[in-house]
Amino acid sequence: MKELSALVAKSLGKPESYVAISITDNVSMLFGGSDAPLALGCLYSLGSINMENNGKVQAGVTDALESFGVAENRIYINFFDVPRANVGWNRATFAG
Repeated sequence: MKELSALVAKSLGKPESYVAISITDNVSMLFGGSDAPLALGCLYSLGSINMENNGKVQAGVTDALESFGVAENRIYINFFDVPRANVGWNRATFAG
């Protein structure tokens, strides 16, 4: 998980202190009708969501999961650019 945290921070140009990674392992999932190893991901960010950065994350996650037997065509990540007013932390939102 540390590898993925560093990857996301670097790819998005964000401090790693703002990155949270959660992995749920050993879950029954199907993708394309198959239960072969797969990964489903959601990445939420305040800005920095664009084709170049998303591609860096997708490629890095694919590289990281290769050793776990997850094929590149079985990794699906959704990228969300979230408005600052819609993210809360430390008793406030990032909008103030």
